[in-house]
Amino acid sequence: MAPRIYIEHLESQLSRWLLAEYWSSYRIAGDLLTITGIEIPGIRSTSKRFHELVDPSEAIILDPQADRELAPEDLEGIDAIVIGGILGAHPPMGRTKKLLSDRFPQAIKRNIGKQQFSIDGSVYIALEIIRGRRLREIPITLGITIRRRIGSIEHEIELPYAYPLVGGKPLISEELLALLTGGGGYELEFRRPKHE
Repeated sequence: MAPRIYIEHLESQLSRWLLAEYWSSYRIAGDLLTITGIEIPGIRSTSKRFHELVDPSEAIILDPQADRELAPEDLEGIDAIVIGGILGAHPPMGRTKKLLSDRFPQAIKRNIGKQQFSIDGSVYIALEIIRGRRLREIPITLGITIRRRIGSIEHEIELPYAYPLVGGKPLISEELLALLTGGGGYELEFRRPKHE
């Protein structure tokens, strides 16, 4: 039986950005996903924490600071893959380790690369690993630039995180793009496939 994917909500509030990531994650993984630590209508979620639902010794926590990469064979006998429901910081502050990994020493820790991924990107990669793919087979890009022109002014938004490429494009939800651009037109610029 495939492990479930849990997003452990770790922020003090539910921002619109975080909600967009959670909805995108739910569309990617469907009922294989549970968001813990907060109830969100319409998404499989609970106010309980992941360790109240699953034995942490049978869980893998995805943490960029983990020593080893996640591989399909790591999933044997595992009930859960746990992803931190945390918005990234630049430079990284190691919050996944502080808020999640260090609290559950009995859990296995794995990374999907040493860089920070979006939450929905992490869910996508976890699901691909569950399906048997290896990290090196999943193309990613490091950083996205969103360009928007308002009259004669060009506005740029830099997202210095890692994103899986799906169909040759970075996995970023339309809701998040609308939130960041105010719903106006934009251009998306990114670096071509890379995996570290």
